[in-house]
Amino acid sequence: MSSLLQRVLLLTSALLAITASPVIAYSLEPRQAASNLPAPIAVAPDQNWDGIDGQWSTFTLRVGTPQQFVRTLISFGVYQTWVVLPQGCSTSADPDQCSESRGWLFDNDTSSTFEYLGIYDLWVGRNLGHATNGIFGFDTVGLGGEGEGGPTLENTTVGAFASTTYYLGFFGINPKPSNFTDFNTQSPSYMTQLKEQRMIPSVSFGYTAGAHYRFTGTFASLTLGGYDVNKYDANNVTFIFAGDNERDLMVSVQSISTPSQMESNPVGTELLPSPIYALIDATVPELWLPLEACQVFEYEFGLVFDNASSLYLINDTHHQDLVDRNASISLVMGQGPNSEETVRITLPYAAFDLSVQPPTPGVQNTSYYFPLRRAANDSQYTLGRTFLQEAYITVDYEVARFQLAQVHWDQTLEQNLVAIPPANASQDDSLWTSPNWGTDSASSQNDNGGSPSSPSGSSLGAGAIAGIAVGAVALLAILAVIFLLYRRRQTRKRAAAAAETTTTPDRPTSSSASSTSQPPAGKTPHVYPKAELAGSAPLPFGMTHHDADRKGLLLPPGSSPTSPGAEGTYSSTSGATLFSPASEADSKQLQIFEMPGDMPVVREKDGKQLSEKEALQHRERVYNGVDAATTPTTPGAGEGGDQLGAAAEPRRVNAEDVVDARTGEAVGGGRHRAFSFEGERGTLDGMGGGV
Repeated sequence: MSSLLQRVLLLTSALLAITASPVIAYSLEPRQAASNLPAPIAVAPDQNWDGIDGQWSTFTLRVGTPQQFVRTLISFGVYQTWVVLPQGCSTSADPDQCSESRGWLFDNDTSSTFEYLGIYDLWVGRNLGHATNGIFGFDTVGLGGEGEGGPTLENTTVGAFASTTYYLGFFGINPKPSNFTDFNTQSPSYMTQLKEQRMIPSVSFGYTAGAHYRFTGTFASLTLGGYDVNKYDANNVTFIFAGDNERDLMVSVQSISTPSQMESNPVGTELLPSPIYALIDATVPELWLPLEACQVFEYEFGLVFDNASSLYLINDTHHQDLVDRNASISLVMGQGPNSEETVRITLPYAAFDLSVQPPTPGVQNTSYYFPLRRAANDSQYTLGRTFLQEAYITVDYEVARFQLAQVHWDQTLEQNLVAIPPANASQDDSLWTSPNWGTDSASSQNDNGGSPSSPSGSSLGAGAIAGIAVGAVALLAILAVIFLLYRRRQTRKRAAAAAETTTTPDRPTSSSASSTSQPPAGKTPHVYPKAELAGSAPLPFGMTHHDADRKGLLLPPGSSPTSPGAEGTYSSTSGATLFSPASEADSKQLQIFEMPGDMPVVREKDGKQLSEKEALQHRERVYNGVDAATTPTTPGAGEGGDQLGAAAEPRRVNAEDVVDARTGEAVGGGRHRAFSFEGERGTLDGMGGGV
C-alpha cells in the first residue's frame, strides 16, 4: 500500500510540474474580458412624461403574479423597487385618474408571489425631509412593458407605499443589499442579481434623464452593465466615489454661472459664492444649493421664495420674461474644489422651465416653478433630475468610479452600447485612465462588448489550461480518498494492537494508556475542531428559562452547582441565566423524568399551586401511604412522642372514594375516567391543611 501511494504521489508531482508554469503565468497576466461576456441591457423607456413636479421620462416594470404594470422613475439612492399601493389613491375624488397620474398601482394582496416582510421606513431622502414608510416583501419584478421581453427576476425586494412624499415609484439601480434584520442577513439588490445570473457583465450603468424640451421630446436612456457611447460628448475626467456610503456619487461644484445680459460687460455672473460638494441623485428633481447661492439666483432671475411650499413659484408674466431671456446656466465640477481636470455641464433655461401641481405640499394650483431648493446644511447639497436632463452619467460600482459628460443631442445617431467588463486588479487602471473614456474603450472592444482574447504570453489556450487544472483537481481528490482509506486501515491496526497490549497481564494499565495516547515520534496528532460552539444544554419541553435557573440546568460545561443558599445570576434584559444558577436547598439537582402535564394539579386552601416537590410528596402519601417528608423509624420508637416520626400505616384507596372530576360524583364499580383531588379525601398530615 505504501509503495503504491508513493508511486501515485510521484505521478501527481510530475503532472503538477508540467502544468503549473503556464497556469501561474497566465493568472498573472492582465485578465481580459471574455468573449462570452454578457451584453449590457438597454431598458426601454415609456412613451410618457409623468410627475407632479415636472415632466419626467419613466420606465415600466412588471411586478407580481399575475404581473401588474407600474411606471417608475430611476433612483441612484434606492436599492429596491418602490411602487405605489392602491391606498395611495383611496381618498382621491377620481381613483382612476389618480392611478394614472401615479404611474399605476401595485396591490400586493393580489400577488400570489408576494412574500410579506413588514413595514419599514424609507430611508432614502430622509436628509431632505422626505420621511415615510412602506410595506416591504419579496416578489417577481421584470423590466419593460408587456411584450418587450426584458429580464424577469424572482424574489427581489419590493417596497410599496401610499404617501405622496414620493408621488411616483422608483426603480433603484444602487447595488447595495437590503438589511431587514441584521447585517449578516442581506437581500441582494436587483442589479446584483442581474450580474449573479449573468444577465449583465458588471454592476454598472449609464443614464440620462431625458428632456421633454429637446426636439419633440427625447426620452431617458438607461443601460445596465454598460453605457451608450453615442449619448454623450466624451472627456477624460474620472470621479472617485466619496467615502460616505450613503452619498457616494459626490462631485465638487467649483462654480455655477450664467452669461451676462450686458453687452458692455460680457463677464458672466457667478451664482455660487464658494465651491461645494454635492451629491448626484435622480431621486429628487431639484438642485439643492446653499442659501447664499439661492439668494444670488433670486437676484439674478427675479425669483420669489414661497414660504408655504418652500419653492420658487413663477407667475405667467415672469415666466414669459425668463423664456424670452433664455439664459443658460453652467456648472463646472471636479474631484475637488481645486482640481484642474473639470467637466462643464451647461443647461438651457428650458431645463428649469418646470411646473408643479397638487398634491405637492403647499401648492394649491398648478404653477410654473424654478427647480431650486434652499439647503439647510451641506448634507442636503444635491444635483437632481433637472441636472441629469443635460448630463450623462456612467457609474461602475465594481471599481467605485464614475464619469460625467454633456449629453450629445443628435437624433441621427443610433444606439451604440458598450459593455463595462467585471473589475479585476489589473484592468481597473486601463479601463478608467484612458483618454476620452468610452470612445477609446469602445473601439478596443470586440463585437460582443469584450476586449481581445487571451494574451500572447500564454503558450496554452484557456481551454487547455482549464482542462489540465480540472484534471489535476480530480486526481488530487482521488489521492485524498486513497489516503483516507490508508489512514483508516492504519488506525484500525493501531487500535487492535493497543487492545492486545491493554489485556496483557504483565503490563500496567497506565503505561498502556500512555503508549496509546502519545503519537509516534516525529508525528503530529490530528486534532479536528468542533463543528459548533459549545452551548448550554437544551431545556426540557415546557420548562422556562426561570425554571432552568432554579433547577441549575444552564450551568456551563464542566461547572458545578453553587453552594446551598447561593443565588443565581439572572439577566433581566435577556431573560437568560448567566452561568451560576441557584441550587436546591438540599444541594441536589433534581431530575424530572415525567412528561409535562402528567403531574396532578394540587392547590392549597389559599389557591396557590403546590411546587413540584410538594406534589411528589403528596402523591407518595396518597398512592403509596408513605410520607416522603418524614424519616421512617422502627416500630415503638419515640413512645409518647410525635407520631410523625413513626412509620405510617399503608393507606388503601377504596373504589367508592374515586369520583369523576367533571361531575364530582362517585364513579363506583372500581371504574374511573379521571382523578380528582376536590372534596373530602381525608386529612393529609404535614401538608399544611386540607385540599
